[in-house]
Amino acid sequence: AKRKMAAELGLEYEEDNAGESKSVVDNQSASESVNAADESVEAEDVIAKESTGYNLGFTGSAGFVKGAFFDNVPTGGSLVLTTPMGFDLGSLRFVVSATLGAYPASHSTGEEFTTIAAGVGGNLTLGKVVFAEGHFGKVGDGTGMRGFAGVSLERLMKGAADLPFNVLIGGEGFFSTLMKTGVGGLSDDGTIEESPSYWGGLAIRLDLDL
Repeated sequence: AKRKMAAELGLEYEEDNAGESKSVVDNQSASESVNAADESVEAEDVIAKESTGYNLGFTGSAGFVKGAFFDNVPTGGSLVLTTPMGFDLGSLRFVVSATLGAYPASHSTGEEFTTIAAGVGGNLTLGKVVFAEGHFGKVGDGTGMRGFAGVSLERLMKGAADLPFNVLIGGEGFFSTLMKTGVGGLSDDGTIEESPSYWGGLAIRLDLDL
C-alpha cells in the first residue's frame, strides 16, 4: 500500500528492510545472550557438583590372627574419612584421614565386649594402585594403632567403569597397649585381666566421594 501511494504521488519508496534486519539481528543477539547465560549457569552447576576432595569409606574385616587375650578373632568394621589435605613424596601421595570402628569379640572367660578403635593418620598411595594406611589413637582401653595395606581398584572403578566409588582390598591389623576384661565392672569370675594384644585379617573397603 505504501509503495502504491508513493507511485501515485510520484515519489520513490524504499522498504525499511534495514529496520527489519536490525530487529532480526537484535532478537538473534538476545537469544544468543540467553543461551550463553544458560550455558554459564550449567557450567557453574557442574563445577558445584564436583567432588569436594573428601571421601567416606567403610571397611569390613574378617580376622584370622589374634593375641592370647581374645577367645575369638574380633570381626567388625570401621568408617574412614579421607580429606583432600596432603602432599607428594616423590611418586607417592600422602593424604590425611581419620577412622572410627567397632569390633565385637570375647575373652577366654566367656565375657563378650566390643573393642572401639579410633585414630588419626593418613595413607600413602603409589600410582592409584598400591596403598598403605596407618592411624594412631585409642584401641580398646589403651593407645594403639590400625594399619591397612593392599591394592586399590581406583583405575578400574573410576577410570574404566566411571563409577563414583572405589574399592580397596588388603590386610588390616590392630594393636592395643591395653585390653581389659570386666569393662564397667568385674568379669564373670570376679577378676580383671589386663594385657596388650592384637588382631588382624582380610579387609575390603568401599570409598564414596563426598
